[in-house]
Amino acid sequence: MPHNSRGEEKAERKGDPDKRLAFVLLRYLMYWDQADLSREAGISQGQISLYDQGHRTVPDAALERTAKAVGFPVFLLPFLLKAIRAFRIVVKGRWKIGRVLGGELVTGLLGLGQSMIELVATPGEPQEKGPRTPEEERRVALVLWERLRRRPHDHLSALVEEDEEYRTFALCERVAAESIEAAGDNPQEAVRLAQLAVRIAELCPGPEAWRCRLEGFACIHLANALRASGDLPEARETRDRGKKLWEAGAPADPGLLNEALVLGLQANLLRADRRFAEALKNVEEALRVDRSGITANLLFAKARILQGMGDLKGSTANLEEAACRVDTAREPRLAQGIRCQLIVNLCLEDRAAEAHQHIGEVRSIAEGLNRELDLTRVTWLEGLVAAGVGQSTEAEAKLQQARGVMAEREIACDYALATLDLAVVLLAENRAAEVRAFATDLLWIFRSQQMNENALAALRLFAAAARQETATVGLARRIRRFLYWAQHDPELKLEGAGAEA
Repeated sequence: MPHNSRGEEKAERKGDPDKRLAFVLLRYLMYWDQADLSREAGISQGQISLYDQGHRTVPDAALERTAKAVGFPVFLLPFLLKAIRAFRIVVKGRWKIGRVLGGELVTGLLGLGQSMIELVATPGEPQEKGPRTPEEERRVALVLWERLRRRPHDHLSALVEEDEEYRTFALCERVAAESIEAAGDNPQEAVRLAQLAVRIAELCPGPEAWRCRLEGFACIHLANALRASGDLPEARETRDRGKKLWEAGAPADPGLLNEALVLGLQANLLRADRRFAEALKNVEEALRVDRSGITANLLFAKARILQGMGDLKGSTANLEEAACRVDTAREPRLAQGIRCQLIVNLCLEDRAAEAHQHIGEVRSIAEGLNRELDLTRVTWLEGLVAAGVGQSTEAEAKLQQARGVMAEREIACDYALATLDLAVVLLAENRAAEVRAFATDLLWIFRSQQMNENALAALRLFAAAARQETATVGLARRIRRFLYWAQHDPELKLEGAGAEA
């Protein structure tokens, strides 16, 4: 390295404000923390901290590595630095560099820089001339989504509105798929993503019929997200609109969009409306036309429809087939959902010994995912299975542990089910006095109103019996079974829940 002059050493200690702003701009446009950038650009976190604080000039090599990491063309860095220098000149005398970095003006700078990057940066590769194949569109969509996923939702909407690069069937498809993925843990985020997919579809180039087909595809995903968020009236309206658009655009679709997926989502929406026969017809048609490898998802959907129809054995059979077909490495959340439901079904059928064979794998998947609620539900299932095979001490410990987390997180339905599972264990040992405390334990559920009225009425019946110490194993099992079915059928009445187990 050439020897630095005294002036260069002073500049090195003080920090170059233009390079510092460029470095910060590139990092924050990707919403990366220091650990992210360190991993992606190969710069130590200590150095990143010095650059952030202006204690050290950002070397050209570090700025270039940062640009490459975020997908900004290195050859455009001089233009970015000139733009930043011009920006500082404009505000000179009114803003100091510290206020620019920490104050409200940073919003304008970030917006300017983001617009520049989005206009010049390509999705990982130089733009190829001519139309892309569907496979190329999907590869580009993956890169675009990787660029988008860290950004606030309003940024995503602005990009779609302003840049035609984000108006493709493949990105619509990708964002819709992300909506499905989000629905289980974050329904509101699922709704936002599906709304974005709808807007992409509306702005997509091509014939009007093709936009109808794509918009119908996105609307059905939006209806699914609305269902997951609990807004059933809006979900119905969006589903009906999506179905009309989907069917109207059918002649313009050369087979790009997944018909089996659409039919499966429609089946889930019909199931939520208790239109079980129509739902079953849709999912069976989806299984017939599936060519995209979503058979396990469809079998899972069919199992839940059969649950709603009261066909527990049929539901279990489909779950067993789905468990054999799912790729656990590729879709761990789906694999866990299928196996957890299978364990519950087997226990409801008094086949806890068979359920025990699946517990180890479910625990392994949950530990890999490392999410507290997943791990808590596995603990609950371990207690349920232990109770079914006569291991009452282990069952009591596991169920109490799960109930503690569910109470803390205020997950009403799961807490009620785990409480009834524990009541069965205690009542079988003639410990009715301890079960009496459950009447008080359940009060927060009645206050929270997180369960439907029919389920709450059944739970009140159990609480009253527990309070009077007249609760029996049969009653606890009957209420527990009813609450299980009521999750899938909110209009179910206790009188139709079936005989005591």
